[in-house]
Amino acid sequence: MLPKLKISAFLLKRLERVKQQSSGCLYGVFYGDGTLLLLSFNLSNVGQLNYEQIQHRFPAELDLCGLVKFGDCTDAEAHLNEVIKSVDITDNPILLKCELGTLVGMRAYFFVHGKLEEVPYDVMESEQLYNDFCFTRLQCGFYLQTAATPECVAKEMHVLRKRVADGNLVFNVPHTNIYINSCGPLDKRLRGESLIHDLFEAIPIPSGKEAVNAIKKETKSSAQTQLAKYFGATGCEYDLINIDVMRIQTRDPLARDSPPSPALSIAVTTEEHTISQVPLEIDAMAILCKNTKLQRLYDVLIESICRALRLFEQSLNENLSELVSGRLAVPRCHHFYPQEFGHFLSCGYLEGLGDDEPSMQERRKRLHRQFSLPVTRPYFRRANQCHFQGEVDEAPWTPLLNTHIGVKPSAVNDGKEYLVNGNYHYYHYLQQQVQDKGWGCAYRSLQTICSWFVLQGYSNALIPTHLEVQEYLHKINDKPFSFVGSSQWIGSTEISMCLQGFFKVDSKILHVASGAELPTIASELAMHFQTQGTPVMIGGGVLAHTIIGVDYCVQSGEVKFLILDPHYTGPDDLATIQVKGWCGWKGMDFWSKGSYYNLCMPQRPILY
Repeated sequence: MLPKLKISAFLLKRLERVKQQSSGCLYGVFYGDGTLLLLSFNLSNVGQLNYEQIQHRFPAELDLCGLVKFGDCTDAEAHLNEVIKSVDITDNPILLKCELGTLVGMRAYFFVHGKLEEVPYDVMESEQLYNDFCFTRLQCGFYLQTAATPECVAKEMHVLRKRVADGNLVFNVPHTNIYINSCGPLDKRLRGESLIHDLFEAIPIPSGKEAVNAIKKETKSSAQTQLAKYFGATGCEYDLINIDVMRIQTRDPLARDSPPSPALSIAVTTEEHTISQVPLEIDAMAILCKNTKLQRLYDVLIESICRALRLFEQSLNENLSELVSGRLAVPRCHHFYPQEFGHFLSCGYLEGLGDDEPSMQERRKRLHRQFSLPVTRPYFRRANQCHFQGEVDEAPWTPLLNTHIGVKPSAVNDGKEYLVNGNYHYYHYLQQQVQDKGWGCAYRSLQTICSWFVLQGYSNALIPTHLEVQEYLHKINDKPFSFVGSSQWIGSTEISMCLQGFFKVDSKILHVASGAELPTIASELAMHFQTQGTPVMIGGGVLAHTIIGVDYCVQSGEVKFLILDPHYTGPDDLATIQVKGWCGWKGMDFWSKGSYYNLCMPQRPILY
């Protein structure tokens, strides 16, 4: 019986953007009673597929499953034979045939008994992905002792992977008594036939989350959607299970009911003289359907560790030819969540090798080409890596993230939404004990825009304070010395100067004679959010706001603006901010017909 085929909506949008004749590999998750979900693809370099190196970057369970062909490329048939031999998650590899730059005419085929058989497919939208799937993330440490040669690194990594898979490891869900070994879960409430879904029900919500505790009493589904806020990554809506790794100290069956002891590290040694001892801090991920049985979880977690080790091996070997000291650099794992992907991707970067090094730039450029991503935007710089909720909570104070998610619709008839592309923080009056009510709205809008560039990985710079903004404007002779430390407001032009000074970001300034004329620039704002995706500062009179989207109907000309209002003075409570309209859709009555307006529209720098 052929598998049921589903394709992620994220993947379809990526496929639609490919406009060159080429072929590549498809990656998916096989789950349930025979369903294949396609989640990702990469384009092949000329003459080779490189699927093994790419697959190491994906979470465990996201595996090679077929081939995609764009246009009339000539290498697809040869690649298909290679893919058929390499696919091991299904007996029926898949072939997608796509036209260039469109989904019209796309066809899906399974390889059945030596022939291609066309099959229908369903689209899995993002909401269903977040509801049906989750990720695991585990961290552990090993030592690798080896000579600095590709042969020795490969040999010792192979030995290390064998020791990881020898059945001695035990996994624990933090803050619970749930342990999982090679025989399944060691818990009275859970059995091998239990589901990942059941495991979520046993995970305690962090203390101090009373609101979520109240929600959890209502329905299981509503509790699960809230868990992503505390066990997920910033800007990502998937639930995530953290996993601790331990090691059994004895094989005695009588001792199996005792709590396992932590495994601090595993050292791999050889009889050869070792040149380097390299600490390996594993940070491994896997993707799972929530209806997966727990008896499979152990093998999936082991595979996630092995996949991370292969990624480290690849990183070490790439750098061996550049060694000067004869010592291996320490690899670190960095997880990324490109919004276009809908899944995580990992890179192993070496300590001491900066993002601006030519070799690092070349590797990132290669990744951009393989995943058909523009080389004008950063995706895989260290500044782009995911920030996980538990780590973010350690910060003394962090503004709300992406406050527009969940706002009520604009109600524009036949309108199309054009929204900010990426993550941002909401800055407003009175934050950080700054008494800026009545004069600091433009400063706050600037800080929101700056946060976008930081969160998108364009810069590691700190968000400028009011005083730093004033000092900079005085430094470039735009303001007198008396301006520093004052309560004087600034406008769109000053915002553009500061973006250039602090972040090397150019801006486009747009002038509107009155609030009544704002609909005339709706199409230009829509184009801005499509091509740049940055928040826009708008100033009129002595007021400043941040525009983070427009809903525009071309036929009728009706338009509403998604406004992030920096004049809010209350606590960072998302419900209050959305219900009271401090973040929400605004019509033409929001703008003053007698005031002129200037818009500062930041442009993305060319950076990869």
